[in-house]
Amino acid sequence: MRASPHQEEGAVSTTSDNRSGWGSRVGAGVGLLSIPILYFYPAVRGAVMLAPGDGWTQIIGIRVLIGQMLREGQLPLWNPYIFSGMPLLASIQPGALYPPTWLFAVLSPQPAMNWMVITTFHLALFGTYLYARRIGADRVGALAGGIAFAFGGYMVAHVGHTNRIAAAAWLPWILLAIEALSQRLRWRWVALGAGFIAMQLLAGEPQMSLYTGMVAGAYAVFSLTLREEGERFRRQLFGFGAMAVCGALLSAAQLLPDRELLRRGEREAISYDYFSLFSFPPRQLPQLIFPYFFGGAAKAPYEVTYWGQWNPTETAGYVGMAAMMLGLVAVFAQVARGKRDRRVWFWAGCALVSLLLAFGSNLPFGIHRALHGVPVYKLFRASGRHLFEFDFALAVLAAIGATILAQQGERASRAIRASALAMTGIVVGTAILYRYFPERLAMDLPVTPGAASFANWEVRLPVLFFVLSLGAVGLYWRSRMGSGWLRGGASALLILISLADLGAFGFFYEWNNVPGDLAARMGDPPTVRWIKEREPDLNAFRIVSHSPEPMGSNYEALDFPNVSIARGLQSVNGYDPLVLGRYAAFAGNMNLDGIIRDGGAFDALDQSFNLLNAKYLLRERAERSGPRELVEREGIRFGAIPMNLVLSKGKSASLRGRGMATELGVISSLERSPAVPNGAVVADLVIRTVDGRLIERQIVAGRDASEWAYDRPDVRAAIRHDRARVIESFADAGFQGHRYLARFPFERAEIAAVEIRYRHSEASISLAAVSLYDGVTAQSQPLTEVELAPSRWRMVATLGEVEIYENLKRMPRAWFVRRAAVMPGLEVLETVRNGRLPDGAAFDPAETVLFEKEDFGRREVVLPPIAEPANAEVKVARYQPQRIEIETRNEQPGFLVLSEIYYRGWDAWIDGRRVPVEKVNYVLRGVAVPAGAHRIEFVFRSPSFRNGAAYSVLGLALLLVGGLLRKMRKSRKRINPNSKPDAR
Repeated sequence: MRASPHQEEGAVSTTSDNRSGWGSRVGAGVGLLSIPILYFYPAVRGAVMLAPGDGWTQIIGIRVLIGQMLREGQLPLWNPYIFSGMPLLASIQPGALYPPTWLFAVLSPQPAMNWMVITTFHLALFGTYLYARRIGADRVGALAGGIAFAFGGYMVAHVGHTNRIAAAAWLPWILLAIEALSQRLRWRWVALGAGFIAMQLLAGEPQMSLYTGMVAGAYAVFSLTLREEGERFRRQLFGFGAMAVCGALLSAAQLLPDRELLRRGEREAISYDYFSLFSFPPRQLPQLIFPYFFGGAAKAPYEVTYWGQWNPTETAGYVGMAAMMLGLVAVFAQVARGKRDRRVWFWAGCALVSLLLAFGSNLPFGIHRALHGVPVYKLFRASGRHLFEFDFALAVLAAIGATILAQQGERASRAIRASALAMTGIVVGTAILYRYFPERLAMDLPVTPGAASFANWEVRLPVLFFVLSLGAVGLYWRSRMGSGWLRGGASALLILISLADLGAFGFFYEWNNVPGDLAARMGDPPTVRWIKEREPDLNAFRIVSHSPEPMGSNYEALDFPNVSIARGLQSVNGYDPLVLGRYAAFAGNMNLDGIIRDGGAFDALDQSFNLLNAKYLLRERAERSGPRELVEREGIRFGAIPMNLVLSKGKSASLRGRGMATELGVISSLERSPAVPNGAVVADLVIRTVDGRLIERQIVAGRDASEWAYDRPDVRAAIRHDRARVIESFADAGFQGHRYLARFPFERAEIAAVEIRYRHSEASISLAAVSLYDGVTAQSQPLTEVELAPSRWRMVATLGEVEIYENLKRMPRAWFVRRAAVMPGLEVLETVRNGRLPDGAAFDPAETVLFEKEDFGRREVVLPPIAEPANAEVKVARYQPQRIEIETRNEQPGFLVLSEIYYRGWDAWIDGRRVPVEKVNYVLRGVAVPAGAHRIEFVFRSPSFRNGAAYSVLGLALLLVGGLLRKMRKSRKRINPNSKPDAR
């Protein structure tokens, strides 16, 4: 591999390396293939599944579905198993069109997941190696750089985010194409580069694609500045542009559906507070030197519990002592000499800028808040993930530094001495911080007892590997003047110590400590078996799971998504960042993890889960669903996890809890309440004693509770009630939100339950925590168990720590209604959630279907003809993820409502004649059906996917045409050698 033809004096050279021949090339290739397999040997032999964290809870279940659909010859466009149905391919993170995902179509889940991850590390290692070789690094340097990036902190810590590391692994390949094009414009590199870009975009992590685009764009501009002006500059610019455009076109089949879903989800725009989450704290910089400085390892010999901010995954960026030392060699070599290799300064600048961007909200002068206004960039939280580029930049510098050492000379001598001295100071300083000043680095969590000790392996191993790396780098430098055996041995030692150093971090991370029975745990737990034994048709109903912490010890028993997909039960819950915003509001204010934040959705009047065909509720038993963590507020202990029980007009909730008490504490806030006057009674409290007495109290606006956004300027200007006693505050978009504490004393009694009835005609109340307090014993009993209305929920089984309830009010999968009503969209949602029409009449979804006024635009509201159903029958004859066939009979023209989510792309045919699909009941779909017997087909044929596929074909055609033109011009040149040289 030759050096770049435009290399400046002072840049690295590989002349001696090129004389090593095929033996070294074969050895390097074998090493590159072997290292990931050896590193992940526990996964290779099946002892672990490389699916920690989100890899298990979010990704693997969806990939199992993708594999199943591909085996059956279906495009994976729609997922009926989570969130009552949502787009599958458009939800970019599963990577439905990413070729390694197709392993799930031919392998069982465990080997498919393991080999997908292992080959990702192959990609990262090979790509970094080839890029480093292309810019002039020798084989040892390129291998050292590849190891630093592939097995550095960022990549290994994010093994559970398989889509994230899959996308990250394509960064060096894209840079390789840019570098190749900057040396000589060849169409094959335009085509390869476009393919690399498309593969990264298809991998399923837009944030990594954005960060790659930032680095690659800067690198392209940097490369153009090294070109001479004129014709060649224009050729290179054309090559870069063609590569980028064709790469985007090739991936349009994924990008257009993703864009469509993003615009309908909660991530279309995010607040600054969400944007600033997982910013890398400057106080955590020692973690880049000692990877377990703040604890957090999953296995012995490390023992210190994590005490840093966020979690160790979001703050990991260690690249190894040898890589840091070699990177400093590259920098000091430029300082020690007048003529520079500008590429070193580019990558040093990239490392610095990416680290500063990783600081996120910790940046001064409001820089990060300004970044929240940058288009596209503002859609992604977790600035700490800029450690991705930081690790890669250090890896490239390490490759260059190792190559400089191979050249010998005074330049290398000065550089290695300066590097050794600087690293010694950094390591010693970090060790002193660890031992004597950890309290000064503490943030949200206190320093773990026993953390500040030189006896801990958290400090011993980094120091040990620093000493070994110092010796290995020094020996490698001196060995270049020795025999071939000495040079080979020193090179091997440097690589082995680098691997061992990074292994001392990565091999003890969470991926190597996941339970060995994950594959078995994908099977049916007792709760699922019980339901399957009772139900002959699994497509005729859905389940809903509820727990304050559903991903805890009862995750399998609750059949919580997304692993639940593999078991075949359709769920109201789900786990996907692109959950539809309308659906989230409809289904109990559900978050992207599928956790129901509004416990009022289980109220007897709420129709949302009824409309979603939720037949079974899986809920943790009371002794499990009690608070795991407690917080103390004015002497009363409350559950630390907010209940988020929202009550509005006509709604009530009964909280179970038995014990002696003298007082009831309530932490709450009002919502949409500026018009509620001061002193207005918003809710009644009925405290039931064991002996049958009722103790009644009232929650009063301005005294016991107030608007949560009281301090937002527009609210403050209109609010009509006082601000109650603030007990908790939290940041929102530019202001502080509040919760309020109310205390209701009474004569000491043994309490059985507390009922809360919302009585005001406006607004609503959000209950965060409720607790009984006994002033005699100073004991608190948090109340978290909401009693379910027996008129709606009937307990049918208790299996272990999970109770199964049957929903007596659930609707079937499809039904005819008798009448229709039209109202604004928000009123439709309110009607469903409160169970009452705007005129106060009860809303029965079996009788009435709700249309949204906004859907008619300026047109006159014309409803389809709906008559009283006569001898109506509805039968689901065929149910597949993307096709539903229904047989109906109705002697009158009617309207058929489906308990299926409305989304553009679902088309309907009645007896082969296409008919419009209407959005009804806020999130569902329906069709007008003429009188008689009919066969109705619903088919999902995503227009955005079809359009995107056309663009993808265009991108491929452009690449093929460009290649053909290039070949034709070459042929003409051979015929007429005196013709003008070809630009391509």
